[in-house]
Amino acid sequence: MKKILLIEDDQFIRDIYVGILSPVYKVDIDKDGEFAYEKIIKKDYDLILIDIFLPKSDGRKIFKRLQKNFPEKYREKIVFVTNDDSDETISFFKDSRVNYIIKSSLNTEQFFDKINSLITK
Repeated sequence: MKKILLIEDDQFIRDIYVGILSPVYKVDIDKDGEFAYEKIIKKDYDLILIDIFLPKSDGRKIFKRLQKNFPEKYREKIVFVTNDDSDETISFFKDSRVNYIIKSSLNTEQFFDKINSLITK
């Protein structure tokens, strides 16, 4: 079974994503980003879904730390999941060459299809 790490502080969103993904994938959770980096390097996740704004960390900082210490290893595995579609954030995604999902732009079926296509790349 493929493994996904979901790093999301919003319990409502977390519950929805776990409900969508757990019938097909093993889903681990990090609620605030505090231990996300350690979880990522200790387990071989097939996909890492990460919110940008987290209470104890920042998705961008986690990503940059991974890129610094493990160039290219995690780039294809990371998918930023956010509602922030500001020019600055979209530029960050494009400049970093990472996958991203704007939460409000997909219904649950579209979200599952997107995750499924990314995890089977």
